[in-house]
Amino acid sequence: MRYEFTKRLWGGIGGEYGSWLPFEFSGDEALALAQYGPAVVDRVNFNKGRVRPSLSINASLGADLWKTEKLNVRMQFDATNLNNRLNVIDFASLFSGNAIGPSRSYNVRLQTNF
Repeated sequence: MRYEFTKRLWGGIGGEYGSWLPFEFSGDEALALAQYGPAVVDRVNFNKGRVRPSLSINASLGADLWKTEKLNVRMQFDATNLNNRLNVIDFASLFSGNAIGPSRSYNVRLQTNF
């Protein structure tokens, strides 16, 4: 969702949800715990053979600092994975191993168009 507070100031919020990707692991849960640790193994359901759902909440705030016909200067602040959840995207994949989503992060962008 995106909302314009004024003509030059806007904000947005969104989310990403990933659901129950299947995996095949030749070992048992104890072996996975030794190899990958409890934080990763807690995000895997060995009984169903699937990775538990992932969730990431993201937000942005942006402003046009300078706007004319020939020049536009915009600043944007982004925050990703605000819930700071460990998201296991793929587990013990044959080609890529584990895929872990990024933890909470912040970015600032300054953009100029002329």
